Amino acid sequence: MTVNRIKFNNIVQNQLPGYVRNEYPLVAEFLKSYYQGQEYQSGPIDLAQNIDDYIKVDSLTNLTHSVGLGASVGISSDTIEVDMQNYPTGTEGFPDSYGLIKINDEIITYTGITTFAFTGCVRGFSGITSYKSSLNPEELVFETTVADEHDKGDTVQNLSTLFLKEFLYKTKTQITPGFEGRQLDSNLDQNIFLKQSKDFYLSKGTDRGFEILFKALYNEM
Repeated sequence: MTVNRIKFNNIVQNQLPGYVRNEYPLVAEFLKSYYQGQEYQSGPIDLAQNIDDYIKVDSLTNLTHSVGLGASVGISSDTIEVDMQNYPTGTEGFPDSYGLIKINDEIITYTGITTFAFTGCVRGFSGITSYKSSLNPEELVFETTVADEHDKGDTVQNLSTLFLKEFLYKTKTQITPGFEGRQLDSNLDQNIFLKQSKDFYLSKGTDRGFEILFKALYNEM
């Protein structure tokens, strides 16, 4: 999705003077952890560095918002498997590390992924779960959670796409007014639809226009 740029948390310890690294080793660990909390996907530094890429329609469409849980998870489990039978793409679309996922009421971060699992999971994490509060649409929702047990088949939500999903909503408001709040058919390639939306608006009210509309919403001609 984005250009692979060197993250500062991987090199920050090398930017410190030798005497600081030797005499105050916790300083390097603190700075590394701080920048990890800023450079994760949709984090402040990530957005600032990659906003040029995120504003492209290609980066906003056909995102992986959720998958199914492939096996039951205990309170202390640090590996979370994906249901590959019903979600054959597995962890594709999730950040390679330090992404945020949510299962039921628990937020989890992880240090790595394989094709079918999240590894090195840190349980009972905190993070943004919505950019719109039910009481005030202008306020985001930040939650602190605790580790819990989860059953096979539960939904694993990709919190790392929340910002991109919100950005896509704003983009659709501008270029496809009327579609921004509608659920399009899962088989539709939103990337192509948005780029060719001009064809729909030019044919509104015609048989061709209705064909495009029903195809986009219901995959029916």
